[in-house]
Amino acid sequence: MPDSERRLRQQIVKLKTLRERDKAEIAQLQTDLEALVRAVHQLAVEKQQLRAELTAPDALVRMLPTQPRPAGHTVMEQ
Repeated sequence: MPDSERRLRQQIVKLKTLRERDKAEIAQLQTDLEALVRAVHQLAVEKQQLRAELTAPDALVRMLPTQPRPAGHTVMEQ
């Protein structure tokens, strides 16, 4: 077997191994993404429910006082 063919076969084996690892990583990332999407959705629903309760005339939910933030720090609002 020529040396070039042997190197090509080794490269093919290496690439197949990398492809299998990539498939496994992609599957894990997809699973993680689904879990994160569910968590974000749940938090958004809970936030919406809490805001609705806060605006109700007989609201049992109270806002906690906020602490002053150090200069340069910002909070992202939605």
